[in-house]
Amino acid sequence: MPLFVISKKLTFTNITTRKCDIPSEILKYITLTNGQHSKKVTAADIWGKEWELHYYTRPRGRKCPVFTTGWRQFVETKRLQVGDELVFSGHQVAAADHGEPEMRYMIQVKRPSPVTFNGEPVTLDVEYLA
Repeated sequence: MPLFVISKKLTFTNITTRKCDIPSEILKYITLTNGQHSKKVTAADIWGKEWELHYYTRPRGRKCPVFTTGWRQFVETKRLQVGDELVFSGHQVAAADHGEPEMRYMIQVKRPSPVTFNGEPVTLDVEYLA
């Protein structure tokens, strides 16, 4: 069961630039320590392929979290489109050495389809559309 699930609709800027802004709610779940403003985050897609993304927040003022390095490759590989829904989640797993639990991240993208069910659009994972 995920510890957190954060989602957002992708915009033209998210698709065409090398960064994706993330809802600030994520600040509660990905913590930066010792004055850091960024860190590498590895997130697995539904097939288990791992995507290394650079997570960054501003050093001063409003934090405005974003994914930078690695984001463009993810967009191009998955053929993301404006209006797709990015779903980023995290869950804790037991550490191999029985130490502190480790955070594992998942990344998924859903796309509205022309198909409806009871009048509501059905969303499909982009993994099944390629």
